[in-house]
Amino acid sequence: MPVELENILGELGQQFKRVRSAVAVGFGSEEFRALSAFRGGLWMEAKAGEEIPFDDSQFEVAVIASGAVSREMVREANRVLISDGCLFFAVNEKRRSQEGYTPPEIYKLVREGFDILSVRSPKWWQFGFKGHMLSVCARKKAWRELRGFQKDRAYIFAPFGGTKR
Repeated sequence: MPVELENILGELGQQFKRVRSAVAVGFGSEEFRALSAFRGGLWMEAKAGEEIPFDDSQFEVAVIASGAVSREMVREANRVLISDGCLFFAVNEKRRSQEGYTPPEIYKLVREGFDILSVRSPKWWQFGFKGHMLSVCARKKAWRELRGFQKDRAYIFAPFGGTKR
């Protein structure tokens, strides 16, 4: 099993006992089978680099392959997740001249629509076996949902529901 998938499955296992609906973006067929068999539920597959071809607020979990992680794909994952849905991905940690992300760059990537629950790296004694991959778990911000009301053609933000006036 690839290191990236092992890290994602570890994070997914800590957050969910059972997954009802999920979408996996940019994974191969064997990796997709491993994901869909891990916690059960309905899993759908989407190609990397394109819009996720599903309606808004359809999935409880979104998992993005490391090669497909981008700001646009994170926005698409936000669109298809339900209000308290979770996003999972694993990326290479930027070290010296290596390609990848640092924890502050990950925060900038997901800050618009997600609260980061965890960013984990392997233990120092596992670097030779697992590489320098950061596993990320983020929950969709519920306050980004349309909550509020319009008054005199202005939108009044009411984070806890609000009523129409």
